[in-house]
Amino acid sequence: MRYFMNVRCRGRLIPDHEGDELASEAAVRGHALANARDLVFNTRMDTMRSWFDCSFEVTDESGTTVLVMPFSEVVEDRF
Repeated sequence: MRYFMNVRCRGRLIPDHEGDELASEAAVRGHALANARDLVFNTRMDTMRSWFDCSFEVTDESGTTVLVMPFSEVVEDRF
């Protein structure tokens, strides 16, 4: 099934138009954590002061929200 890793940051939704094929809904959280970790620790943007102001709003192909995950969880996941 295809899942869309939409990013919400400071009230603005940045949609993921491509999505990612994942084996199951159970794989969504791990995929979201890996992507958030990459953004938080490896991506610098002039327009983004803090990735910790953001969260993933993951939807499935039908548009149903299956996960809302604040990027701050990448820090909690490391300890």
